[in-house]
Amino acid sequence: MKICFYNEGHIGDLLLNLPFIKLLIDKYPDNEYYQYRYGTGTTFHDSLIKGVGGLSYTEKMNGDINIPTWMCNKEYAEWVASDDYPLVDHFSVQEFYWEKIYKKHGFDVDIPADLGINYNFLLDSQSIISIGAYAVTEKKKVLIFNQKARSGQADNQDYKSYLVRIANIFDECDFLYTNEEDIDSKLILDNNLIHTPTIFGNHDCDIIHNAYLSLYCDIIVGRANGPFMYSAMHNNNILNKDKVIIGQHNGNDRKDDLEIYFNRSIYEASNIHTKLTKDTFDTLEKLLHEI
Repeated sequence: MKICFYNEGHIGDLLLNLPFIKLLIDKYPDNEYYQYRYGTGTTFHDSLIKGVGGLSYTEKMNGDINIPTWMCNKEYAEWVASDDYPLVDHFSVQEFYWEKIYKKHGFDVDIPADLGINYNFLLDSQSIISIGAYAVTEKKKVLIFNQKARSGQADNQDYKSYLVRIANIFDECDFLYTNEEDIDSKLILDNNLIHTPTIFGNHDCDIIHNAYLSLYCDIIVGRANGPFMYSAMHNNNILNKDKVIIGQHNGNDRKDDLEIYFNRSIYEASNIHTKLTKDTFDTLEKLLHEI
């Protein structure tokens, strides 16, 4: 049987479903599994999909069963959690829906309480070598996701001036930024503000490259959007007690910092919630003064 998933959301919405899709694949490996690669105004690059073994991307919805995985889909409009339902992180939100999705389609799948995001990093060998060569350098490394949010979940104040300022204050650290900025190199006193593709090369989609690079960084910073989430929510980061993650998000009515956690119960990293760009960089600056 062919099972095709489709998601009308953006990159972060795709990521949040991958652990639950993997549970289904592991339980019923004889089926064929596909992810439709188009969201609403978003194309999901194949590298964001194929990190889950057994899941392929498709250009058209081709399933014997086509399953929507964006929880705002009208098919799920009647599934409303009660006011006292413990929605405290993305896992609890997704679990609420996925247990119903499995049941709706006749699948018997247990959802473990310690479920995390653990996709495979599928990179070309040269990128792995280049990132590995940079990783052994001795400076502390701060990875900053300077992409702007697409769904209104955070302010979109430009990070550019903040990047220049903090790089010049802390010349003993490398500050890596993911989205191209028009920054005059003469403004950087110690050549420690680095656009990440200068490390691993240019690619059509470098979200997985930045996620792999993040494993070797001491601090991860960014707005809680898809590219940031692919890095900051991976098990290899959140299970690292020495890692610090600063996630910027406006807040959630259910629980203020809900959006920066996948599964709150398994975090060992320090996970800090900020709401405004200024707060984000003030928090980062204070942290760097302390270490």
